[in-house]
Parts: sequence; C-alpha cells; structure tokens
Amino acid sequence: MKLKEYSLEKIKEIISFEKDFRDLNSWKFEHISLGEMEHTYKLSKGNKKYFLKELKPHEAQMEYFLVKLRLRDLPFSLYPKLLKQKILIRRFIVGRMLRSKNIDLKLIKDFVNMRNKMNDKKYFDKYNILKLNNYSQKDNGFYEKDLEGSFSKAMSVLNKLNKYHLNEVENFKRILNYLKGNKKSINKDFVNMPFAKQHQDFREDNIIIEKGRHKLIDWGSAYGYNPFMYDVAPFLINNAQALKIYVKNSKNCKGVSKEQISRWLYVALAARFLDIIMSRLHFSENRTNTKADCKKYLAYEYKTYKKLLDC
Repeated sequence: MKLKEYSLEKIKEIISFEKDFRDLNSWKFEHISLGEMEHTYKLSKGNKKYFLKELKPHEAQMEYFLVKLRLRDLPFSLYPKLLKQKILIRRFIVGRMLRSKNIDLKLIKDFVNMRNKMNDKKYFDKYNILKLNNYSQKDNGFYEKDLEGSFSKAMSVLNKLNKYHLNEVENFKRILNYLKGNKKSINKDFVNMPFAKQHQDFREDNIIIEKGRHKLIDWGSAYGYNPFMYDVAPFLINNAQALKIYVKNSKNCKGVSKEQISRWLYVALAARFLDIIMSRLHFSENRTNTKADCKKYLAYEYKTYKKLLDC
C-alpha cells in the first residue's frame, strides 16, 4: 500500500453511497496498470463506461477545480462529492495519444481559461475543499535552486548515452552547453516571470485525441504554481497560431511586450529541455533501452528544442 491507499473494498463502499452505484455487484471492474496509485479501473455496466481512480490529495483538489470550471477539453468528474474522499469517476475517454507537438487550439484556449481562473485567489480559496496550501505566484527559492542544479545533472545523463555514439546525443549536448553559458540570465528570468497553476506533466502521453478533440488528462503532478509558460512552451515554440491564441487569452500576457513574452517562452523552453533530459532520458525509462529507441526519441525532441540555439 502506498500513500495510505484504500483497499478495493473500501473504494466500493465509498462509491456505493452514490445512487448510480447502489447495485455495485452488477458493475464490472477492470484494473488498469497506470500511474503511481494502485487503484485505477475501467468501470462498466452495459453501455455505461467510466474511468475510476483513487487520487492523491492534490490531484483530488485539482479535479474538483476542473468540475467547477467545466471546460470541454479538460475532462472532469461526474461525481464531485467523491473527490472529497479522493475518488475520481469520469466518463471513459476512448482515443489515441497525441504523437506530435501539433496541439488543438481549443485545448490551448481551455488551458489558458483554467489558468486565468486559478490565478484568482478568491476563486482558489472558494473551491479549495481539501484546504491545500499550494497557491503561490512567486518563487520561494525552490525553482531557482532546482534549475541551477539541473545543468550539471543533465550533462551527467547525456554522458551516460555516449555508449551509443549518436549524433543526436551530441546535438543535445550542443544545446546544453549553449544554455550553460547563459544559465544565470535564464535562471533569473525563469523564476521572475508570472506564476500560474500547472498541469506539470503537459506532454503528448497525457493528451488523448477523441473524435478530433484533444483532451488533457492525468493531473497527478499538478502540485502547485510555477512559471506560467513552463507547461506549454514546447507546444508553442513552433506553432505561431497556438502562441497567438495563448497570448491573446492569457491575463498574464496583458500589457506585456512581444519581446518579453518571447523571452519568457525561451527560458520556459530551456527549463523543459533540462527536465526531459533528467526525467525522460533517465536509465529507468524505456526511451534509452536501445540505441534505436534513444535515437528516435532524441531526433523527435530535437525538432522542438533546437530553437534554443536561435537566441
């Protein structure tokens, strides 16, 4: 058991108080091996299909905010009362994972609208049912310290890939060495941009394409607030239309010069670059299991992050 997780029997007991699940024996539970929490299921009866998951406290809180926001491309719980007991039940989304950085503009707009609302502390406090203390629009030193130490850690990860003798690894090192020469200004500008609520794991694997619409799922890493362009930077850097929509709708961008927004986008992209090296190229990830896998992943991401050499 992790994080004081419920037993399956306890989960069934909790949801059985909802009218729709009083006949719980007629529902089918299919376990899904996904994420950090043990209890994740497809719950079905006839043509009714739901996604059921036990949540971490901060994740349950974010899911409650999503219920109140009711944005089409940020799927939300159908049983918000259960979120107080850290249980999510929402419609089961059927589709395929996004496999490019070509994001739906409707999702970008929904995401910005979420940000605008969540940056209103009165709104945050009103719906903070689990009383989490994660509302902050400035750095308390965590992000500055974390970014400062990331440059050397990232190079250590890349050096472990030397065994493959790949040009793609050298391309990543070239970007990293360039950033290291400017790390003080990158760090300063990153932590001094406006802060906002993050998904914190905004990537292709967490975006499902269902009937042409992009749905953002899995808020398990949405612990708090940090520099507001961090999440979306890789999806905006090569997409002028997405960037235009983002800037036009974001309250954080109101009255801000194009030059400043470009700088924020750049330093956010630099932070994401460091993050993907340390988290996605870690030895425990299957992206580095073979030379072919490593080459494919680095070549794909280089199309985005080579922009960091343009500054």
